[in-house]
Amino acid sequence: MEKIYNSPWFTKLVAFAFAILLFTYVNYENTSKLRTTNPLNGVSTTSSKVITNLPIVVDIDQDKYFVSGFPETASIEITGPTNIVAQTTANKGFDLVAQNLDELGVGTHTIRLIPEGLSSDLKYTVTPPEVTITIEEKRVETFKVGVDFDSSSLAKGYAAETPTLNYDTVEVSGAASTIDKVNTVQAVVPTTDEVKSDIKQTVPVSARDINGNQLDVMINPKEVTVNIRVKPESKTVPVTLSESGKPESGYTYELGIENEKDTNVTVTGSQETLDNLSSFPLEVDVSGITETTTKEVNLPLLEGLSTVTPEKITVRITVTKDKKPATESKKPEDSSKNSSSTSTSDEKKNESTSSSTENTANSEGSSSKTSSSSAVEQSQPNSSDESKSSEVDSSR
Repeated sequence: MEKIYNSPWFTKLVAFAFAILLFTYVNYENTSKLRTTNPLNGVSTTSSKVITNLPIVVDIDQDKYFVSGFPETASIEITGPTNIVAQTTANKGFDLVAQNLDELGVGTHTIRLIPEGLSSDLKYTVTPPEVTITIEEKRVETFKVGVDFDSSSLAKGYAAETPTLNYDTVEVSGAASTIDKVNTVQAVVPTTDEVKSDIKQTVPVSARDINGNQLDVMINPKEVTVNIRVKPESKTVPVTLSESGKPESGYTYELGIENEKDTNVTVTGSQETLDNLSSFPLEVDVSGITETTTKEVNLPLLEGLSTVTPEKITVRITVTKDKKPATESKKPEDSSKNSSSTSTSDEKKNESTSSSTENTANSEGSSSKTSSSSAVEQSQPNSSDESKSSEVDSSR
């Protein structure tokens, strides 16, 4: 047995056998490939494939006409040799075309979509098989873009500024009868609740009629970028100054704002707080101040407010020293002098009064004496006359 293995003829026979096996395998593989790609006994394999979402090419003068009624996409089923179907499906080297619409002119028409660039070895079926379209004269107009933004989505105490757009106007093209119906061209901004930050969104533009129905038109550009600045509610109110602290005795203070631009401040906060705020009260501490000076005062954040602008202002404190009346320093002496002079004058008045009283009394006394003596003198003759008359009567 060992001699046979070592024989050169044995090695040659084994090598020859492997060569035959290899040849047979390669020949079998090549024959299998030919059977799948080439006609076999005059017959080839066929297959079919459905291609969907194909765009439609409209063959019309788009500067003159506007066409409506086309579906957004269509589909096609192709049938034919397997290798051609596979290549066509992979490459999609054809278009679905609405041919020669310029020849139809204005009006409503029913047409078929024709695939262009499809192999003649393939059969096809287009879905939908027919399309009813309307051809109208085209009109192009420019419209200003409005922004539809729901301000109720803002958080309480916040407000939105006027929106800004990267394109303020757009071109709207379509059938003349449809352009006549355009009432608004708007960019609708979707929002969430409790918005507190700025909004920046790119949104589509739509044209609507007076009833809010969207119109079938072409808009260029189709989208715009909307920027909306959101900030807290604000209000500008005047500053009112008042003294605080312990003012120095004998001094008067006058408060004023150094810079005229700071006489008003801008505050932000809840709407209720802003509605009730007519001025901004600011207390200025004048403790220990005895001469005119300026002082930087911080503006406090009142309850219900979010911010105050500016945060501090410069206040001028004008100091005036009170002047004491001249009578105050001589008050003790003057009062004593006044009291003594008053008493003296009172005494003089009393003396003059008493002397005048005495004189009056004396004059009245003398008058009474004169009157009484006169009365005596008058009474004396009467008595002598009576005595004389009595003597005459007795003689008789």
